[in-house]
Amino acid sequence: MRRPPLGWLRGLLPAAHGASSAPGAKSGAGSDSAWPSSGPGRFRVLFCGEEFPWGYEFTRQALASDADIEVVRCRREEVAEHLQAADVAVPFMARLDAAMLARAHCLKLILQYGVGLEGVDIAAATARRIWVSNIPSRGTGNALSCAEMAVYLILACLRSANAMAASIRERRIGAPLGRTLFGASVLVVGFGGIAQELVPRLKPFGCRLAAVRRSAWGDPASAGAEALLDERGAWGDLRRLAASADVIVLACVQSEETRGLVGAELLAACKPGVIVVNVSRGGLLDEAAARASLDAGHLGGLGLDVQAGEPIDPGGWLASHPCVVLTPHVAGVTELSYRTMAGVVAAEARRARDGLPPSVALNKVSREG
Repeated sequence: MRRPPLGWLRGLLPAAHGASSAPGAKSGAGSDSAWPSSGPGRFRVLFCGEEFPWGYEFTRQALASDADIEVVRCRREEVAEHLQAADVAVPFMARLDAAMLARAHCLKLILQYGVGLEGVDIAAATARRIWVSNIPSRGTGNALSCAEMAVYLILACLRSANAMAASIRERRIGAPLGRTLFGASVLVVGFGGIAQELVPRLKPFGCRLAAVRRSAWGDPASAGAEALLDERGAWGDLRRLAASADVIVLACVQSEETRGLVGAELLAACKPGVIVVNVSRGGLLDEAAARASLDAGHLGGLGLDVQAGEPIDPGGWLASHPCVVLTPHVAGVTELSYRTMAGVVAAEARRARDGLPPSVALNKVSREG
C-alpha cells in the first residue's frame, strides 16, 4: 500500500529521537532565556480537552521514554486552570484567548494536532512570546484520511445510507434507488492538502471534476492533482460551477470570508438534488439554510463530518433527518495520521524543551527579554 511522502517530517518522527538533545540542553548560549522555566517539575505537554483521545494516547506513547516530559490532559472547561502549568498546549477544540494566555506563564508553544487554529488568539500569544504552530495535512496521512472520508460521505449520500438502514429494519428488499458517482459532476471547494488527495481518488469513479481556489493555479506542488481536473475556477466562479454540480465537497479553510459560504443564495443557484459534503469546518455551512433547502426538496443530501456546534445534539434535526449522513469529526482520525502527528508533537515538544522554535512557526516571536 502506498504511504504518503513524509518530506519535511523525516527529521521529526520518533526514529530521530536518539539524535535529540539531552534533557534540558541548550542549543546555544541563552537559547531558552526568553521563556520562564516551569520549575523543578517535568516539562508538561497539555492536551486541552478529552475529545480526540487517540491524539493524547499516541503522543503519550511517543514520549514514553522521555523521562523529563509528561503528557497530560484535562476537560475543556478546566483548560484555563491547567494551562498555567503547561509548557506546550495542544488546543484541539479549546479556545485559548488573551485572558487565558496572560496567566500561562510557563507556556512556550501552542501546537495544533492538525491545521485549524480558529480558537487561538495568535496575536495575544505573539505578544506573550509564545510560539504558535500546526501540523500541515499533507504528508502526515491527515489529508488522505480526510479525502477517504469525503469519498465515504459522497457514496453514503448518493446511495441513501439512512434509507438503506430503514429497509433493513423493515425487511424491505430492493430499495432505495441510488445514484452513481459515475457520470456525476463533483465540485471541490478549496484546493489544499485534502482536495489534492481527494481528486485522484475520485477520478477512477468516472466523474467530472471541477475545483475552485482562492490562490492562483499552477502551483508545482499540486500539479499532479490539477492535471486531473476537468475545470479549474477562481473563487469568483463558485456560484457558476456550483450550478452544474451534482456533488459539492467543502475542503477550504474557515474564515470570516468563508463562514456560511454554503447558504441560501448558493443553494438556490444549485440544481435540484445536489449533495453537499463537508470534511473541513462546520461553520462553512449555514445549517438553517440547509435545513430549509432539504425540507423544500431542493437539497438532495448532506454528508457532514463537522458541524457548527460540536458535539452534535443527538436529538437535534441534523441527527434525525433522513437525508443527512453524519460522522463524529473523525475524517482525519486514522491510525496512520494520528501516529504520524503524535511523532510530530513529540519532536516539537523536545524542541521547545531545548529552547528551539517550532519547525513550522505561524508567528514571529521576539526572544529578547
